[in-house]
Amino acid sequence: MNNFYRRTWAEIDLDTLKNNINRIKTLAKGKEIFAVVKANAYGHGDTHCAAALNKCGIRHFAVSNLWEAQGLTEGGIQGDILIFGYCDIPLIFDNLDKGYIFTVGDTEYAKQLSEEAVRRGCTVPVHIKLDTGMSRVGISTEEECDLILSLGGLDCRAAYTHFAVADSLDEENMEFTRSQYDKLAAICRTRGLKMHSQNSGGILYHDDYEGDFVRAGIVMYGHKPDAACPFPDGIKPVLQLKTVVCQLKTIEAGTTVSYGRTFTAQRRTSLALISCGYADGFNRQLSGQWSCVVNGAQAPVCGRICMDQTLLDVTDIPDVKVGDVVTVYSDELDGGCSIERAAELIGTINYELLCAVGTRVPRIYIEDGHETEVQRYV
Repeated sequence: MNNFYRRTWAEIDLDTLKNNINRIKTLAKGKEIFAVVKANAYGHGDTHCAAALNKCGIRHFAVSNLWEAQGLTEGGIQGDILIFGYCDIPLIFDNLDKGYIFTVGDTEYAKQLSEEAVRRGCTVPVHIKLDTGMSRVGISTEEECDLILSLGGLDCRAAYTHFAVADSLDEENMEFTRSQYDKLAAICRTRGLKMHSQNSGGILYHDDYEGDFVRAGIVMYGHKPDAACPFPDGIKPVLQLKTVVCQLKTIEAGTTVSYGRTFTAQRRTSLALISCGYADGFNRQLSGQWSCVVNGAQAPVCGRICMDQTLLDVTDIPDVKVGDVVTVYSDELDGGCSIERAAELIGTINYELLCAVGTRVPRIYIEDGHETEVQRYV
């Protein structure tokens, strides 16, 4: 990799992504796949990931908002794009020629959209969102669904819902997920509507559910929807967060380190300064309880993780030098520095840590076994 980028970078293995989606095709049991690439593909880079998925035959994508959809279009992505979130009605008509599918989850919004479509003499492709237990976006009754289906100017192509606890194997939660699915299925079957409900948890733990599509999110990037649940063989993490040693120094016993002086050396200690901090996505709550990988060995974090830099104890690691590559997050050392483990330590979820990889961190894309492109955001 060009030395210009050797500060902190996210290495994105598109070969692993393609392998994951092919494994998911088997788990989907013939259903078409909506690849969820919202939030910059969970931090992985949406257009690059979607382009790799296009090569695997994926032609359905899902995003949070119109701007994410436009980014895929500008990136030359082929296929239709489902927008989960709210979109201002005038903007829908400004983008009607781009193959976007808009979500309708409220009857008043549906009426307004219908009236404008009829006035303009056009048709808007939509999926109807049903609230079956999230208490978030969506209609709740058959009557609301029938009203939306009766409106002119709307091409209602499918209906969908979102599971609240599909990633839980607890019996009560399994029953709740089943009730969500049953409610969606009852409405769709009697009205001839295509439907989708299986998110990553649904794909993995509710594979008997019927539907026309599945929505592959976190599982596509090689991570568990819940750290406590089993994971199929052959699906691996796509992203690694890496940095370099930029300075070495030795401190004596009794010397304190970093903000707040939370670390005191108990012996003569060799420190490696790395060019990665919480502004890059290295979560500050991992201070004092995380180890990075240096030359194949664990190097504990000393003191607080700073905005741009962090100090590691490399006393017991021989031959460390400036420029050595350091792994912050990956499945190296049997998952010892994995995103899942980091999330568990600080009481959050892997989704958050992936999405938190900063925009100043370039994404280095690996495809066919070698580096193909560098994506810089700033």
